[in-house]
Amino acid sequence: VWSQIQRAKIVKEQPNKHNAAISKQLGSEWKMLSDEARMPYIHESQRLKRIHKQQYPDY
Repeated sequence: VWSQIQRAKIVKEQPNKHNAAISKQLGSEWKMLSDEARMPYIHESQRLKRIHKQQYPDY
């Protein structure tokens, strides 16, 4: 969830930046975030995972 938001910002600001470089940057930035800053994104990810599991139980 967090990476999707951040990736969109990076692509908008630097459209020629390679995907691998963006992924590396996102990984570094995620590691620098505090647990407190990560929690809303982790909770949203878990919520979306539950919804997906309900909608596609055999997936």
